[in-house]
Amino acid sequence: MCRYNKIIKNALFNELTEKIKQRERDRVFCRHGIEHSLDVARIAYILVLENNIDIKKDIIYAAALLHDIGRADSDSTHRQDSVAPAEKILSACGYGIAEIYEITSAILSHGCAPAELNTLSDVIGRADKLSRLCFDCSARGECYWQEESRNKDITY
Repeated sequence: MCRYNKIIKNALFNELTEKIKQRERDRVFCRHGIEHSLDVARIAYILVLENNIDIKKDIIYAAALLHDIGRADSDSTHRQDSVAPAEKILSACGYGIAEIYEITSAILSHGCAPAELNTLSDVIGRADKLSRLCFDCSARGECYWQEESRNKDITY
């Protein structure tokens, strides 16, 4: 079994994703459930393939699945709040120390959408932004994203 499939079967992961689902059940803006995480993973993998970046699929999916896990308890500090549970989950799923450091570094910096793609952090940040379907959002009139930052076309 791929290690990222161990993540989706991990008890702590499932507890936190359920908590996010409950916290966001009435949210009108973009949500942060498993669908979003898988969109980020798939877009990140496409970016890696298209740009010939040497990052393993297993690492990409792990980072994407865990990048918003801290939203179970907080929106404003979710990046920092994602690190500790991500470390526990990754360790339980067989990821090594260097891999956990790379993944948690990407989680901490995923709020940025860099111009260049070189690292896992860059790829997850770009994929996170590209995953949003602003052009089809019913809450776009209330959204806090700047108009020029919104996704107005299908890119990936």
